[in-house]
Amino acid sequence: MNGSDSRVTAGWKASATLAIAALVLLPGSVSAQNAVPRFPFGVPAVVMPVQSSLPMPGGAWPGRAASEEDALRAMDAELEFALAERRGAEDWALPSDVRRSVRRNPMLRVNPDRVAYQGLLKAPDRREQIYEPLHGELRALAALYGTRFVVLPLRLRVAPVQGPSSAAEAPTTCKGGASPVEAELLLVLIDIRRSAVLWHGTVHGEAECPDSGALLAGLAASVARRITES
Repeated sequence: MNGSDSRVTAGWKASATLAIAALVLLPGSVSAQNAVPRFPFGVPAVVMPVQSSLPMPGGAWPGRAASEEDALRAMDAELEFALAERRGAEDWALPSDVRRSVRRNPMLRVNPDRVAYQGLLKAPDRREQIYEPLHGELRALAALYGTRFVVLPLRLRVAPVQGPSSAAEAPTTCKGGASPVEAELLLVLIDIRRSAVLWHGTVHGEAECPDSGALLAGLAASVARRITES
């Protein structure tokens, strides 16, 4: 571990008491109907890479990407940028940090871009513990940073604008007569030490034209606002 890693790890360990307090502040329900719980200021978290994406209507990928992999990496980059702008997330481990740590620790045998996420595509019962091998994968990655909290983005999707408020803010015209859409991200917030899902649900971005460069950026900004105290 280099000097920079040591300083960051020290910062995470210094937040241990806050992390314990967060168990009281974060609700145990996994209902998507509940408000997204925010990690209290100073509590460290690991943000995993986005695991999967669905194509847009017509077969194109979100973010004007050429492939699913390109769309996922574009979303990762937008999340990193948005979180870097938020006070309280300065010391979080972001997707690129996680990849670098795994490369330095090949004995982990974990691919952070493709963990065993599929079983969480449906909200688990609040009493269920996280299954294997996902629990072991996330526990190993969280241990690299001395934290217990993990943000796992499961699926990126672009859908027609839903609801009157979104429709009111939608662009009036789009290229080629396309209809406005909104990007959405299914994600879970996890306390890996308790093997518990703290929240499971979908965060929506702003209404945009399908080819807009702001489509993913708006979604990332919405996610950052929802999960951080600032």
